[in-house]
Amino acid sequence: MGMKRIGVLLGFFLAFAFAVEVTFTYRPPPGLEVRSVSLRGSFNNWGEWPMKKNPDGSWSLTVDLPPGEHAYKFFINGQWPKDMCNDSTFGTPMVDPQADGCIDDGFGGQNAVRVVEAPQNAGEKPMGLNFEHDPKDARHLSRVPAGYAVRFFAGEGAVERAVILAEDEIPMARQLSYQGREVWRGMLPPSVRRYRIRVHIHGDKTRTFGPFKVPERVFTALGWVGDRVGYQVFPERFWNGDPGNDRAPLSSDEYNFNRIWQQKDPDFRPILSPWNGPITPQHCCHQYFGGDLAGVRAKLDELKKRGVTLVYLNPLFESGSAHGYDTHDYMRVAAKFGNKKALGELLEALHAAGVRVIFDFVPNHTGLGFWAFQDVVRRGPNSPYWRWYFVKKWPFLPGDASAYEAWWGVPSLPKLNTGDPGVRRYLIEVAKYWVRFGFDGVRVDVPTELIGARDFFKTLKAELRKINPEVYLVGEIWELRPDWVGAEAFDSLMNYYLGRKILLTYAKGKPAAFANGKRAARMLAEAYAAIPEAAAAMGFNLIASHDTSRLLTDLGGGRFGERPTDEALRREKLALALLFALPGVPVVWQGDECAFLGEKDPYDKQRYPLQWADCDPGMAAHYRRLAKLKATTPALATSVLREPQGDGPVLAFFRGEPGRGELLALFNNATKPARYVLPTGTWRDAVEGRFYRGAVDLGPLGWRYLVRFSSK
Repeated sequence: MGMKRIGVLLGFFLAFAFAVEVTFTYRPPPGLEVRSVSLRGSFNNWGEWPMKKNPDGSWSLTVDLPPGEHAYKFFINGQWPKDMCNDSTFGTPMVDPQADGCIDDGFGGQNAVRVVEAPQNAGEKPMGLNFEHDPKDARHLSRVPAGYAVRFFAGEGAVERAVILAEDEIPMARQLSYQGREVWRGMLPPSVRRYRIRVHIHGDKTRTFGPFKVPERVFTALGWVGDRVGYQVFPERFWNGDPGNDRAPLSSDEYNFNRIWQQKDPDFRPILSPWNGPITPQHCCHQYFGGDLAGVRAKLDELKKRGVTLVYLNPLFESGSAHGYDTHDYMRVAAKFGNKKALGELLEALHAAGVRVIFDFVPNHTGLGFWAFQDVVRRGPNSPYWRWYFVKKWPFLPGDASAYEAWWGVPSLPKLNTGDPGVRRYLIEVAKYWVRFGFDGVRVDVPTELIGARDFFKTLKAELRKINPEVYLVGEIWELRPDWVGAEAFDSLMNYYLGRKILLTYAKGKPAAFANGKRAARMLAEAYAAIPEAAAAMGFNLIASHDTSRLLTDLGGGRFGERPTDEALRREKLALALLFALPGVPVVWQGDECAFLGEKDPYDKQRYPLQWADCDPGMAAHYRRLAKLKATTPALATSVLREPQGDGPVLAFFRGEPGRGELLALFNNATKPARYVLPTGTWRDAVEGRFYRGAVDLGPLGWRYLVRFSSK
């Protein structure tokens, strides 16, 4: 049994070392006859733990759970409540009033969450050392621009001091603490290949581990990524720069290929609307407003003023919808956007302005108009592309999802068989073509759903790096999945986990038992302990996107067409300040910097065309200020986040190496002021320019970036 395996087992046992007895109780609303109730959650892999009926008609179960955050639902009469915080059938309206809050269940509903705190005396006695370090594990050693980030894991409170022994003694600092574990970190010069780690334990004891050898192949952060400011562009709704191509999508739209749609709804056709036209039921997918590549180029000066240095472009290739995720031709720029010449000119202009660009790649499924799918429709088993899809019956009409596998059963998105060598070769050649064309990176749609996904992306990354050694690869994975980043995987995931489960929840500020600084700090520590520092350095960090409601709407600002409250506007500023304080690239969904509103359901109103004249000047100025701070504050360009901590509504963490120049980021999610006691030394507010010692005030929904000026 190797050291890594031992560390995993120790982590498992430590998680349950402070198990807490927790009672779950379900009280049915009046008039509901309940025959059975079970408890299902993240703590039992959503298995069934039957609950017992009590004499008063309630149902309960007591279990031992480790400290942390646990999602769950009651399974009542063989049914899942859709929303544990608001269900008229099973609740009044909360199904479990004891829950600390609710989170998205991934199926359009809400799971309840119970936050379990460690016993009061759990952290008083230091844990055992339980040292864990393996240089072959990218969590423990990865390459960032400043050198090799070396980390070891140990029991909480067990280590007083640690150093790396190489050519010189290199100090290590405690980086993260969570649930009985600590992470210690130091920076090894890039020229050093061998090292040891000396740990000073409580009681004047020392232990030395090693020697360790830096592996020949190390997960390495791309040097150009970490100091960028990102912006997501959805071309069809960004700006109409060339009215001459406005009618092009009407002839390429899915309606022209979906025979079932034509039969069932012959009058429900794609439509072309003016830029400020009303939202219709077609808005998500088949209502076109004329946005194009010329429009992106026309607004280049606006992007430059906002400090944007990385642009992520939603699908550009010929497709059957406004969103473009139903590709008809991977090698052709959609006529509604322009052509290859227009794309080449846009890339050239963006690059000349210092902006890198990544494109959206959809290898899991195509649209109905894709040439290979159309050949299968016509020729059936005689088609050379028959094995490119999973056809259940033939002949069939396009749009009949019972005839072929489709992404989530959506008939317009037939699933590709990426286990077929021909499909794999074709898709990899497509990505290689567009990287040669001039793109700096690739965002991949739903990568985990591909057949043979891991091997596919290992090959894809290797092939793209041969063309451009600095190409950036980002995967659309919403969960915390460190197994999907690394030297042979993605450079970063779309960090929805950080942005929505941590930052957004904290910025909402309620319920206080759930949305507080302590919880946010713990989750940040767990997240950054789980991923290699190289992945943090290249983090593709966002809170909202084309697939979520607008940030301001999520923060209580209102629905599309309403007027946001002042509190919601201030909460968005708080959320953006948090986003820009993380390692990696802050990526803002087009229009969020203008304080636009828009709910995802119904009709994806967050994708409404940008009404540039209505951009909120205060929010736009806030965004520009954050972009400037990101570009001019050295600590914000580093790869490291250290010592997240929280108390009530206050969240704090450090950025950069310890000492002069490190940045202390402070946030207050309450509508009342808060006071924070500063570490020793003098601190300079990066916005105000004022110096602080001893303590600093945080205004209601306030934030500060404080840079250490001196240690005395």
